[in-house]
Amino acid sequence: MFNRNSTNADIRKHDWAQRDRATLLHSIHAGASPRAPAVASSGWGADVTGDDPRSVRAYLAGKGDLRAAWWNFYQASYRAVRLDSTLEHAMYSFHRLHHGLTLTRLEFRQSVVLLADDIREKGIFAAVHISLSRELKR
Repeated sequence: MFNRNSTNADIRKHDWAQRDRATLLHSIHAGASPRAPAVASSGWGADVTGDDPRSVRAYLAGKGDLRAAWWNFYQASYRAVRLDSTLEHAMYSFHRLHHGLTLTRLEFRQSVVLLADDIREKGIFAAVHISLSRELKR
């Protein structure tokens, strides 16, 4: 059953592969074939590619989010500007840009949420003061 006293440290130290191997070996020695994994209700194993805008199926159906077009544009322009670059350099640059934009967007969103909470709880002038002191501590 569920152990309420467990911590994340317990989960990180747990060797899941060792447990699975032991279960498999036990079932083989017991003369039974290993059970097929059950389809979980959480969505694992379900085919959602038709609804996922990143999938090839959605792209072919006209529901894609243009990731392939954005990548083709980025790598072509990157390699045109940097003539000595390879596709690997373009991919590295693309992912650096994407991760930087994603983290910036998430930080901005978090700061807006914190500011809105402070305005709701303490008023606008106190919220501005708290927000400025947060930024100065960075």
